[in-house]
Amino acid sequence: MLGKQTVDTLKRLASEGPQAVSALSWTDDGAKVIAVPADSADARIDLTDLDRFSATLRELAVTCHAAPVIHDVRAWLSNHAAAAIRALSFLEEPLAVWELEESEGIAQLRSSPPHREESDVIYWEVVLSCADRPSATLARYRWAPGMPERERIEYPATFALIGRMTAALESALTCEA
Repeated sequence: MLGKQTVDTLKRLASEGPQAVSALSWTDDGAKVIAVPADSADARIDLTDLDRFSATLRELAVTCHAAPVIHDVRAWLSNHAAAAIRALSFLEEPLAVWELEESEGIAQLRSSPPHREESDVIYWEVVLSCADRPSATLARYRWAPGMPERERIEYPATFALIGRMTAALESALTCEA
């Protein structure tokens, strides 16, 4: 449901302009931030460029409305990380759990193995959180030797792919764990 609403919102923005999307804002560096509400979860899409069928994605976030009672944080994170890995199996590289921090209530997934271009390492990162309301963020990163830290990179994607990513994150967060 949220995936389809995301695609519809992006199409409306592309065809009718910013006035057609009520939950649109801009960041200090000029990126567009679109909020897409749905029944069980909301999506937030940070993008830079947009044309009729695609956008340049910087980050995608999905947050659930309901706050479940979690008795075993480690089990919740493990189960939902496994669900995210399955749901996002269509990405360029498969995902694997990189870090699971029970005390902070987060699981970090990364491409395994990452894409390599000479000495550059490029990878997807998904961060699942079960604090307050379950949430997940998805972004693409690049790192190379000599860089002080990694950098988030923009990813060109069709509206359909962004909708599919959104639906996958929603599915991973709302699965019965």
